[in-house]
Amino acid sequence: MRAGDEVSIFYDPMLAKLITHGRDRKAAVQAMQAALDQFDVAGVQSNIPFLSAVIAQDRFQSGKINTAYIAEEFPDGFHGITPGDEARRLLCAAAVYMRLILRARASQISGRMTPPKPMPLDWVVMLDRQAYPVKVRLHEGGAEIMLDGKWHDLQSPWNPTQHVFEGTLDGTPFALTLENETEGVLLRYRGSQVQAIVSPPRIAELHALLPEKQSADTGQHILSPMPGRVVLVEVKPGQEVKAGEPVLVVEAMKMENIIRAERDGVIDTIHVAADDNVAADEVLVSFA
Repeated sequence: MRAGDEVSIFYDPMLAKLITHGRDRKAAVQAMQAALDQFDVAGVQSNIPFLSAVIAQDRFQSGKINTAYIAEEFPDGFHGITPGDEARRLLCAAAVYMRLILRARASQISGRMTPPKPMPLDWVVMLDRQAYPVKVRLHEGGAEIMLDGKWHDLQSPWNPTQHVFEGTLDGTPFALTLENETEGVLLRYRGSQVQAIVSPPRIAELHALLPEKQSADTGQHILSPMPGRVVLVEVKPGQEVKAGEPVLVVEAMKMENIIRAERDGVIDTIHVAADDNVAADEVLVSFA
């Protein structure tokens, strides 16, 4: 596969393969684990989280597996794993260090009307809304971080342009991938994926009081992803559509955006017409 190649529906789904080797199975597995930790793929789906979870399993590492391995270990499919204590410490350390590096960087902005405030010692890391208090002291090339009542030494060359965080915690190397979000950062490590938000203790207390937004059931509806104006309606009630087929065209920010069906279905009601102005998340079309 090369840059510019067109991937059709008949293309082999395996677009890339990761191979490692070592003097024995243990060394090869460790090399594979390190490579997967640093594997950053964006824009397409991959099975890296699943592979990372498999590689980390004691059973896989022992080599005592057979063709029924996946069915036995993941009978309901793979839905991610919950980080253990060691993984949680790594995630907390990386999250708070990244937050402080960004704060230190912002403090160097020139032309400030007020001088930057001293770096606080106490912080709270929220991993998927679970709060973990930490203390942090930055130093050249890393930080001292108190987690679970014990000081740990973090060394990392990470900077805000990187989507892979590499470093050592108490001398043990590790790596994880990250993705910036509207609030906080999404961290991925060995089959787990968590939203990390780092803030001072008082803000963390207030954040915990915020109600968790419930996901709306949009299975029967197509919503407008943005405010704009309906340019064209390409379907009619009773029409059968397939996933991916165009349904409407919405103009927003001087661009025409094609709204496509996310699943197969039959159109029941069309709630808008050409030239209508619509709001974000407004129901455009309903399925029967």
